[in-house]
Amino acid sequence: MQLVTLTTDWGRSDHYIGAVKSKLYSTINDCQVIDISHDIKKFDLMEGAFIVRNACLNFPKNTIHIIDVDCTESKKKEYQHVVIKYDNQYFICTDNGMPSIIFEGLSPIKVIGITNSYQESYYYTFSAFDLFCKVAALISYETNIEDFGYEITELVKKNVLTPIIYPESILCTVFHVDGYGNVFLNINVEEFLRRLENNKFLIEVENSKIENISKSYDDVKVNDSLLTVSSSGHLELAINKSNASELLGLKVGTPLTIKIIKK
Repeated sequence: MQLVTLTTDWGRSDHYIGAVKSKLYSTINDCQVIDISHDIKKFDLMEGAFIVRNACLNFPKNTIHIIDVDCTESKKKEYQHVVIKYDNQYFICTDNGMPSIIFEGLSPIKVIGITNSYQESYYYTFSAFDLFCKVAALISYETNIEDFGYEITELVKKNVLTPIIYPESILCTVFHVDGYGNVFLNINVEEFLRRLENNKFLIEVENSKIENISKSYDDVKVNDSLLTVSSSGHLELAINKSNASELLGLKVGTPLTIKIIKK
């Protein structure tokens, strides 16, 4: 069976999902299409990269991933449509900065730019339907990805906010809020503990004070705030059985200071 995943910013009210699925099922034998997400915020490369990196990298080998987030086609090819091979999986997307975030620190990867000869329309408005489905079908029939075009040695880079480290504090930024209102900070637990250097810390937000890392949401009382580690490895602010983003006033892009309490 050929697994194909879809990750997009299309939403669910239009025809896009049905059109792409119908084409995939019509052109790939024994195909199963898996929806990762169609609710990524429009044109939000950071959120798209976060979803793909944490949801797609551990699929079985030969899985094909179609990613359409801020994926505008153009004859000028300001951003190149590409096939990326990583860990015997295939990622069909646009080199618009998002792949550089998905595959940061991961190797080896092979990146092939797709030539216009595989485009099935004279109009450049629907990459996934007009190009990505055909490429996915050809991959499923064991076409070598080198046949799609030419090798790209460097992905387009997108600037990613990194935490700012001061002697007595760490300035983080909210980069993702999940469907429960849990708040993800742009620092992973390994870097946080390294910067902390066995000192204590304090987070003060709204009327909450947080001084330790919880292993479970239930480590605190219902409606109490906590800091924990998400499945992605990033620090996560949450409220047990409630919405931390709303109640703590933390949205994507909000800065947050973690004070370092020296021993």
